[in-house]
Amino acid sequence: MEILHLLYDHPDNPWLGGGAALRAKAIAPFFLEQGDSIQFVSGGFPGCEKIGGEKIRCSFTPHYGRYVLSRLLFSLKTGFLVRRLKKTRSFDILIEDLSIFNILFPSLFWKGPIVSLVHNYLGKQCFKKLGPLGVIPFLMERHYLKHRKNFIAVSESLKKHILALNPSANVAVVYNGIDEIAFDHPVQENAKKIGFIGRIEINQKGLDTLVEALAILKQKGVDFSALMIGGGKDELKVRQMIKNAGLESCVELTGRLEASRFERLSECAIVCMPSRFEGWGIAAIEAAAEGIPVIASDIEGLNEAVLNGQTGVLIDSSPSSLADEIVNLMQDEKRLRQFSANACEYAKKFRWKSIAVSQRNFYLDVIRH
Repeated sequence: MEILHLLYDHPDNPWLGGGAALRAKAIAPFFLEQGDSIQFVSGGFPGCEKIGGEKIRCSFTPHYGRYVLSRLLFSLKTGFLVRRLKKTRSFDILIEDLSIFNILFPSLFWKGPIVSLVHNYLGKQCFKKLGPLGVIPFLMERHYLKHRKNFIAVSESLKKHILALNPSANVAVVYNGIDEIAFDHPVQENAKKIGFIGRIEINQKGLDTLVEALAILKQKGVDFSALMIGGGKDELKVRQMIKNAGLESCVELTGRLEASRFERLSECAIVCMPSRFEGWGIAAIEAAAEGIPVIASDIEGLNEAVLNGQTGVLIDSSPSSLADEIVNLMQDEKRLRQFSANACEYAKKFRWKSIAVSQRNFYLDVIRH
C-alpha cells in the first residue's frame, strides 16, 4: 500500500507530541515490513525541516515559530500540499487523524478511500475548554463524525459516540498500544514516589487537580515525593503552579523524556491520571506494564484502560478525592502488590505489533470495498 496520512502532530513536535503521533510512529515499522510506504503530512514546528526518510516521508506545513500559526496553517495548507504530492506519487488510501482543532475537508482534494482515526470525543467539553468559542469545535466534531464513513476508534466508548451520531458508519475498535521497552523496567522494589506521565496540558490532563491534591497532602503533613514525567505547551504554567503551591521541594517535573521515561517511571509506586477527557489512556497502560497501579478519573476511555479495583482505582477526580485515594493506596501494601500483579498481566494485551496488524487489515478492507 501507498499510504497518505494527515496528522497534525509529530513525535518530535515540542508543542504536542501526543498519543496519536506516538501511535503512528510505533506501528509504521510493521507497515514497512509488509512492503508498504507512508507519506505523512504534518504541522510544522521548529526543526521539522530536518526530518525525513525513504520509506516514511514527512512533509510539513509552515509554522513561523508559533503553535497557533502552525495549527492554522496546517488547516489552510494541507490540501495544497496533498495536491502537490499526488502529482509525483500514486496513493491507495488516505488516513486522517481527526482533530477538532484542525478543520480539514479531505473530499475537496481526495476522491479515494479514507479512514478517519478518532482518539478523543470532546462533546460539551469544548465549552468547558473554550467557553462560548467552543461552539466551533463542538459543531465541527459533530460534522466530522456524522459525515465520515470509515473509522478506527481507540476505545469502545468512542465507537458508541460515533455510532450515536452516524449509525451507518463502519467502525473498528483498535486500542492504542505501548512501547515494548516499558516491560523492561518493572517498578522498583523500594518505589515510593507519586507519579504522573503524559503530555503537560493542564485542562485535558487535570494537572491543576493533581497539583491541588499534592498541596492538600502537604497541608496535612504527609511526607511524599512526586515525579511528573512529560513535556508540552503548558510546562511553564505547571512549574509556576508547583511554585505557587509551595511544592518545589517535593515535586520534580522532568520535561520531555524519550526511552528514559520508563526507567524514571519505575521510581513511582502509583501513577495519577486526573484527566477531564481521554480517548483511551496510553500512559495508564505504560504504567501497568511496569506494574504500577493507577488512580484515574472515572471517565470514558480511562475506565477501559484502568480496571477499577483490579489494576487501579477510578475516582471522581476532585483534588480531595485524589488526595484521599493517594494516601489510602500508598498505605495499603497488600492492595498495592495485588494491583501491581494484575496490571502487569493486563498490559500484555496491548503490544503494538498486534495493533498494527488490526489497523492494516482495516485499511485493506476499506480499499477492497
